[in-house]
Amino acid sequence: MASETTVAVFDTMTHAEAAIAALVAQGIPAGSIEHYAQSGQMPATGVAASQTASQPHGLWAWLTGKEEAGTQHNALYDKTIESGGIVVTVISDSSKVDHILAILEAHDPVDLDARHSQYSDSGAYGAMPAATPVPAQSLAPTTQMATGGTEEVLTLSEEALQVGKRAVDRGTTRVRRYVVERPVEEQIRLRDETVTMFRRPVTAGTSIGADAFTDRTISMNETDEEAVVAKTARVVEEVVLQKDVTERVETVRDTLRHEEVEIGAPTVTGNARPKLPGA
Repeated sequence: MASETTVAVFDTMTHAEAAIAALVAQGIPAGSIEHYAQSGQMPATGVAASQTASQPHGLWAWLTGKEEAGTQHNALYDKTIESGGIVVTVISDSSKVDHILAILEAHDPVDLDARHSQYSDSGAYGAMPAATPVPAQSLAPTTQMATGGTEEVLTLSEEALQVGKRAVDRGTTRVRRYVVERPVEEQIRLRDETVTMFRRPVTAGTSIGADAFTDRTISMNETDEEAVVAKTARVVEEVVLQKDVTERVETVRDTLRHEEVEIGAPTVTGNARPKLPGA
């Protein structure tokens, strides 16, 4: 993972020491923290050995590894150091930069835009040759890429088309069975029996039977027929719902975006940030 150097400038030793102590308390390794100040102004305990203003080439050369004497970059930082300011640098993974910036900003760092305007208006720089413009920085802490050199990363993205399918309800076919009644009639022949009693005379000379002068009873049943109704059911037809499935190939058309990079000639503006060694 790329590392970044975060730089902040403080006007007083108290603010710088408090910022360094807060960084260490928040788990930032002491070995990744350095400071640059006038000789004897900052203790080296808990952080990397202090750089002092008495060392050759000035602060800008210490930060960038380049000799740029006479530039406004060099003048701004060196004049701040001469006025008793302290520069604190922190080397960390890029994922920790926001956390480190928040800690540094909480301890009243110098606004370099305002400081540059102050020095320019008061003539503190003295006679300066036309050179690289002073960096415009709204916040005092800044971040600079460093992976053994300078690295600025511009990511390029592109879209990929993913085609899937889903089921869509196109409607439901329903068949409802219901009962209908209709009147019917049939004819049937029925028989009724009726018993009739009557007397009739007999001819003379009819012999008397053996059971004459005894008690006797005769009987005859009457039977009538009546209609008996019964119903039977049978299957006369089947109604079938059948679904046929067919497949088709459909062409899906869309547009995809991707990013490209255009490389132009380098330019220098009034808002250029300071670069690290190798930039």
